Amino acid sequence: MVQAPIEPQLFYPDSDGKPMADNTVQYRWIVRLVANL
Repeated sequence: MVQAPIEPQLFYPDSDGKPMADNTVQYRWIVRLVANL
């Protein structure tokens, strides 16, 4: 009997503990880009 290999579950962290943006300008661009997707 042959067993199918078990695929490892992928882990996508929600946060790496670092800020999303270094300053307000970067944050505004991130929000603008995500809103337009």
